[in-house]
Amino acid sequence: MPDSLTQAGLGTLASAVRRRLKHVVGARLAPYDLTIQQFWVMLVLLEQGASSLHPLAQQVWMDDPTASRVVKAMVERGLLRTEADPKHGRRILISLTPSALPLAQELKALATGIKTGLVAGLDADQQALMRAGMMAMITNLDGMLAGLPAAIQDEAAAS
Repeated sequence: MPDSLTQAGLGTLASAVRRRLKHVVGARLAPYDLTIQQFWVMLVLLEQGASSLHPLAQQVWMDDPTASRVVKAMVERGLLRTEADPKHGRRILISLTPSALPLAQELKALATGIKTGLVAGLDADQQALMRAGMMAMITNLDGMLAGLPAAIQDEAAAS
């Protein structure tokens, strides 16, 4: 680990973890020709089933316009399908295509491997402490956003 990180603040370390995680996931996805956003969309739909756009966007930490573009590209590629929600006249349901299910299962195994590698060497108590600390930091940052205009809050929440 570079000396600069050994004494780094928590915000810097959180950024370093995010950056490295993004690089690891991106490198693992290269053979699949998928973006990280497409990867998360497939995993959420595999685990939770069909979804309308807004809840899907929230699950993958995207704003609605970005999620819409990601879904459109995946529909064009044959990975996702859209259909009218029978319970709601104006809502569209997004789901994996049957032909995308084997890929989604493979990606789930890839994600499991990444998650396991990420916490290697940390026991359950250490993981719980880190989770609690990170959740506290997220809550603190959300509180800092509370006084800002709604457009800035929406942009921050999506990134």
